[in-house]
Order: sequence, then structure tokens, then C-alpha cells
Amino acid sequence: MSSQLNIRDLEMVIALHEEGNFTRAAKRIGISEPALSKRLQFIEQYVHAQLFERRHDGAYITDSGRMFIEHTSDILHRVRRAVHEAQEAKNGEFRKLHIGVSVYLHPRLIEILHSIELPLYPELAIEIATGSSPELISDLCKRHVELALVTSPPPNNALTSQCIATCHFMIIFRKGHPLADKQSVTLDEIVEYPWVFFNRPLHPHLHDLILRRVEAKRHLADIVHFGSHVDQTSALLNNDSILGWLNPAGVDSAVNQGFVCVPLIDDEIHMETHLVSLAENRSPLVSEFARRFVKCWEARNKPEQLSLPIN
Repeated sequence: MSSQLNIRDLEMVIALHEEGNFTRAAKRIGISEPALSKRLQFIEQYVHAQLFERRHDGAYITDSGRMFIEHTSDILHRVRRAVHEAQEAKNGEFRKLHIGVSVYLHPRLIEILHSIELPLYPELAIEIATGSSPELISDLCKRHVELALVTSPPPNNALTSQCIATCHFMIIFRKGHPLADKQSVTLDEIVEYPWVFFNRPLHPHLHDLILRRVEAKRHLADIVHFGSHVDQTSALLNNDSILGWLNPAGVDSAVNQGFVCVPLIDDEIHMETHLVSLAENRSPLVSEFARRFVKCWEARNKPEQLSLPIN
């Protein structure tokens, strides 16, 4: 075998990690178990770190191995994508633009993504991947997508972003709640009651911003439950004192279930939908598509605003 690391080596390490067993990993890669073991020794010598602990019941990844896997998985993804796109170009197939979108993105924005036509790229195909805002930002940085529509991204010098729309959080409660007759509510009003709040991993930046805003007003949020989507949140409103945080995408469903939803009006707490790309991305295709998308959105924009991947 080669005296340098190669793609096959990366595949071996990933296979051993996923299988947790030399015999199964060797079979998956198509080599003998001794050959796999010998090559792994070379790889560990090459990187000057032990990647796996060999035990009688299998192979267990070390902290060094886990870090190595994180980067090798990204490298393999890029290589496979490069091969795929080279084959597409050879065969005269479509050029794909990979775009990440929030799982709760307003449907009208997805319609616009599919409607854009670029004269210089007549056979352009759009491939959309959905995820939470943190997942999409990670995908951008790993170059799994070229553009993403995310909600309220935290400051990041590696990214270029443009805010295209804002909307209020919605507060949901039962009809017997003391705030049920109001047209809108403020933070000072809702901190008087227990909350069903969204889990931090869904959007750490907004989660922390809201709680800091509460503390700045010398209040304490009484969070009694955490909900990830509208059905969970509404189910957790089991008495007339509890209220929940909701994004606008879940309002229709909540109202149909008999709940009241009103906007939270606050100078600092709101949701922004951003079109984001890597700052170092100089692709003419990405730039032209982003410019055309923003122009189309502005032309079609109506008072109804967008939503965040949080319910």
C-alpha cells in the first residue's frame, strides 16, 4: 500500500468506527482483517495519535480518533461530491446548486427558490436540504450547501448574510388564560406566567438572547416544560395559567385546536430570516442566484412574514 494517506485509508477508519469490529470493517472494505490492522497501525503512526483502543470485544474510538473522523467524513463528502459533479459535467448533465432551508421555512420562499431561472445557467437544478439553523450553518461551513435560508444566525465572520424578512414570536395559551383577550403581549406581561419554551439546541442564539432579555428586565423565566413543535407545545398547556412560545408556522394548527395565539411585541426579541453564504465563496453562480432570489422575494413580499425552526 501507499506510504502516504489516501482516500482508502479514510474509508477504512470510518468503516472501523461505524462497525466497531475489525472483521466486519475488513469485510465491508473488501480486504483481509490482518491487512486492515496493519494499515491502521500505519495511519496511527502517520498522525502520531492512537485512533482506536483494541479490545477483545471490538475497536473503540479514542478522543483523537473522534476528532480525526469528524474531519475525514467531511473530506470524503467533498471528494464524492467532486467526483459526482465531474461526471455530471462530462455527461452534460445539470449543474446543481445545493441550498439549505429551515425546516419551518415559509412555503412561499421554497416556491421562489424553485421558480428562479438564470439565463447563464439554463439547466440549473436546485437540491434542497432541510435542517435547523445550527445544522444549516454547520453545513455551510463544511461546504455541504452553497446557500442557506436560516433564522437569526449568530455573528460569524466566516459568513455573509442578508436579512430578508422579520417576524414576531407568537405566544399561545388556552382561552381561559388571563391574557387571552389581548391583541398582543409584552415580555413584562408574559413573565408573570409559567412557560412552555423551545429547547436550546433548536436555536441556541435566540434561546440565550431571550433569557438574557428577561434577566435584563430583572425578571426570572418560569420554564415548566420544553416543546419542540406546535403539537407538543399545545399538549403541554394543561391549565389556564401556562403559556407557550410558538413560531408563526404553527399558528393555524394551534388555532384549529382551539388555542389563542397573539404576537409578542418586543424591541429586541424577533425572528429574522437571512440568506447566508460563506464569505469566501466567490462563485458567480451563487452570487447571481442570491441576487435574483432577493429580487424575486422583494417583488412578491406581502405583510405576512416568515417563521423560525422553533415551535
